[in-house]
Amino acid sequence: MMKTPGSAANGAFVQGAALSPGDQLAAWLDAQKLGNEGKLLRLPVVLAKGQVGFQLRGAKLGTGADALTVDLDDTALGIGLGNRARKCSLDGVCAFLVEGYWQGKQGDAYKLRVVKAGEPLAADELGKLGHAEVEGESGN
Repeated sequence: MMKTPGSAANGAFVQGAALSPGDQLAAWLDAQKLGNEGKLLRLPVVLAKGQVGFQLRGAKLGTGADALTVDLDDTALGIGLGNRARKCSLDGVCAFLVEGYWQGKQGDAYKLRVVKAGEPLAADELGKLGHAEVEGESGN
């Protein structure tokens, strides 16, 4: 059963792990479970511009040198992140604050299923985001 954004906590998010170092963030994300299901997360993702648009593979969670690299699944969105990125004002990258579910490591890449995304973030907005957020109580 697929949950809708904010369904378990009525849209309430609490601060979780720092975005860096990436290996510690990955361990924290792996632990965010409610029973057998993953908790809804809010994370800043940064897409790089490729030859034919913005790339969902190899997106970064945050901006640090050791930011965690993930592949994004945005099929739940009516308008995908690549299309939304056309409005982006950052040079060569586009950042979003997204809500989604951590899928963990699959093969050689970490996966995040995005279920909600807003407009692209400005550089000053992105710089203020240093932590992941999780629905309801984080259990940190």
